[in-house]
Amino acid sequence: MDIQEKRYNAKYKEREIMMQDRYVADVGDFGKFQLFRYLFNHSQSPFDRKELAQIWFMHKGEGEKNNDGRHIDYFERMTGTDEYLEYSLMDLIMRDRREVEELERLKLLPHAKFFYNEVPKALEDRYLWLNEALTFSMHSPIVAVAPDNGMALKCKREQRMFERLTLSEHYRQKVYPHKYIFADEVSYFYRLPHLEICIVYQHLGRCFSHDEQIETLLAQLREAYDHVVAVKHKPYSPRAFFFLCKSDVILESLSERLKCFTDEYAEFWKLFR
Repeated sequence: MDIQEKRYNAKYKEREIMMQDRYVADVGDFGKFQLFRYLFNHSQSPFDRKELAQIWFMHKGEGEKNNDGRHIDYFERMTGTDEYLEYSLMDLIMRDRREVEELERLKLLPHAKFFYNEVPKALEDRYLWLNEALTFSMHSPIVAVAPDNGMALKCKREQRMFERLTLSEHYRQKVYPHKYIFADEVSYFYRLPHLEICIVYQHLGRCFSHDEQIETLLAQLREAYDHVVAVKHKPYSPRAFFFLCKSDVILESLSERLKCFTDEYAEFWKLFR
């Protein structure tokens, strides 16, 4: 075992203690990797072999009592959609190795790299963590951020809209801020010099209908980023992925690829553009 491998194993043991891995290989993970593999690991995709920086919002889940990550009985429904992905995630579950590092080792996305530094609790430390994540992503054309709950939002039901909360002004309004990405953080990722697409995961809540939530956020995000498209993953608790593109050319190319994907897997996915 060489020095580099010893250092990796030491870091792995340290991360293993602190991270929350309950979501690994659940239906949300399957959907995300199915989508990303279709976009970034497929010879027919214009984005094939583009480097993707995956920013995990790792935390210990202290004080949380929920059943998140329990949806692992989806394989029969998904049979044949991506056989390599199916077998790989099933293997993780059977071996009881539902860990983010195991996902990286599977090379489900050969041109992806994972950032899994723990999200700190203190606001001052959160800015340091953000700077590390931005540095990690500096040269990647594709950046995907994956907080448990998505963007930090305040529902304004009567106006049928959301207030997008910022790290600088609203951080302490969230009981679990490590489960969210704030509006100014999204902006920092979007402004990375080599970025082409920033992908933002969003858990859909109960503010109003899921489709209306997506359409509302799509319109609001377009005010800030112009070139935005979204997809909804339908199974169990629906979730959405918003794609913030740097240009019309990228948006058009991505939208066509997403249309092919959602047409092929219409039972599980829906396109919003």
